[in-house]
Parts: sequence; structure tokens; C-alpha cells
Amino acid sequence: KKIGKMVQYGTEITAYVEQHKMKKLTGVKSKELLLWITISEISIDDSSSGKIYFKSATGIGKSFPTSAF
Repeated sequence: KKIGKMVQYGTEITAYVEQHKMKKLTGVKSKELLLWITISEISIDDSSSGKIYFKSATGIGKSFPTSAF
């Protein structure tokens, strides 16, 4: 599956890695409408749900199926 999102990666990507989560992520942006939104957190709450969650620094989040990755 494709999710149809434009993603931009910086020359350096950093994050604090925990079990099922990457926090304080830097260097990753996603295009939403006309704006580039910085992704600050990626997590999988329950591996059986089949969803991966992306969250911005402003608290806006979106989930996608893990099969797309």
C-alpha cells in the first residue's frame, strides 16, 4: 500500500528511541496541503492493531497502516 504523502529528510535525523516509540524526532517533515509539518514522534501502540502513529510538535497526529512501511 502507498499512503501518498510527500516526506522530506534532513541531512541528520535524531530521536530518543524507546520500546514502540521514537520521541523528540528531528530531521523529518511531511507535506500537508501547502505546509511542511515537522514530525516529532512516531509510535506503535499495539502491534496487533496494524497502525503506526505520527505526531507533530503542535500535537496534530495521523495514523497509517504498518503495511505501507
